[in-house]
Amino acid sequence: MIRLIVWSKPKAKYFLAAWIIIIISVSSIPSIPTLKIHTAKAEIRLDYLIHICEYGLLALMAYLSFTGNDFKMNFKKSIIITISLILFALLDEFHQKLIPGRAYNVYDIISNILGIFAALVFCIVVFRKIGQSYK
Repeated sequence: MIRLIVWSKPKAKYFLAAWIIIIISVSSIPSIPTLKIHTAKAEIRLDYLIHICEYGLLALMAYLSFTGNDFKMNFKKSIIITISLILFALLDEFHQKLIPGRAYNVYDIISNILGIFAALVFCIVVFRKIGQSYK
C-alpha cells in the first residue's frame, strides 16, 4: 500500500483532475437508479457507501497532490484542502438538484464528508509513516 502511494505521488494531480471530471460527469447523468440491498428486515442503500468511497478517494488524491516531497503537510494547508473538498461536495450535491431526475440529499453530503474525514485520518497516519522513512 505504501509503495502504491509513493508511486502515485508524482501523478496525483493528474489523477485528482481526472477524478473531479468523473464526479462531475456522473453527477450530471439524469435519473440514476439507487442501488439497494433488500434484507428480511430492512433495505440498505449502497449509494451512501459509494459516496464515502468516491469522496475518500478524491480527498486522498487531493492530500497526496498538495503534500510535500517528504509527505509532510502543514496544518493550514490541510484545513484549506479539507474545506475546499467539503465545498466541492456541497456544490456537487446542489448541482444534482438542477439535473432532471436527481435530487439534493443531505445524507449524500454527510456520506461525502465522512469519506473526506476518513481519508484525512488515513493520510495523517500513512503520510507520517512514509515521512519517517525519509529521515
